[in-house]
Amino acid sequence: MSSQKTSRRLPGMAKMALFLFPSFALLFLFLAVPLAELVEASFHTSEMGVILDGWTLSNYQSIFSRAIYWEIYAKTLGAAALITFLCAVLGYPVAAHLNRASQKVRPLLFYLIAAPLLVNTVVRTYGWLLLLDRNGVVNTVLLQLGLLDSPARLSGNYIGLIIGSTQVFLPFMILSIATSLQSIDGRLLESAEILGASPVKRFFSIDLPLAAPGVLSGSVLVFSLMLGAFVTPLMLGSTAIRYLSVSIYTDALVVFNLPRAIALSMVLLVLAASVYALQARLTRNLMRNR
Repeated sequence: MSSQKTSRRLPGMAKMALFLFPSFALLFLFLAVPLAELVEASFHTSEMGVILDGWTLSNYQSIFSRAIYWEIYAKTLGAAALITFLCAVLGYPVAAHLNRASQKVRPLLFYLIAAPLLVNTVVRTYGWLLLLDRNGVVNTVLLQLGLLDSPARLSGNYIGLIIGSTQVFLPFMILSIATSLQSIDGRLLESAEILGASPVKRFFSIDLPLAAPGVLSGSVLVFSLMLGAFVTPLMLGSTAIRYLSVSIYTDALVVFNLPRAIALSMVLLVLAASVYALQARLTRNLMRNR
């Protein structure tokens, strides 16, 4: 009997393999092969932008032994974590209000929240540059009101990076949390209110635990996007800040040290993969606890 079941299953498996083969072939050709070539190139040296023959570990020794690179890693992870925290704190109330809105108004609110995503990141970041520059709108208003004696440095540093990046990635957090809040059964909140639970207790005992998957997915999404962000850190932070993507850009297109830039890219890839692996584990734990 088992052999007959196996023989019946084989044609189905063969059809599935036939349909999946083009996808796996494309992934292998356009993802696995280029990635393998990049990894191989990171073990070489370069001269005037030309990758030389001969294998070496000098690039990885440099990026793991020098204190400046550990400062870059720490500041990159710190900035990404801070922006993720700000997006969660600012995004949760907006998502909660969006969930309580009427059916007529809710589609309009969804559109207004998602509308910034339709605008190119370069355009949005340039808008923040016009606002935060020394001669920008914010400094001009503060100077005219007499609140400042001289223009404040709101761009070209981590202040501009954090302000601009929070606005750029905030819609991802709001939409992720709103999706989880919409799945909460309203009868749970009504029951808690009837039993005399205060709004604070309802928030910590019902809303936040049930919305945790959305907060987690939004946090991972914002954190990983911020890790690999390039346009916003470069335009609002400039090359003066210690940020991993900016360092990769500097090594690749300014110093022309492509192997070291690729080695730094591998570090970024490992960090992003670790974040998603952590999300998968935490999500399983949340589902198990629920």
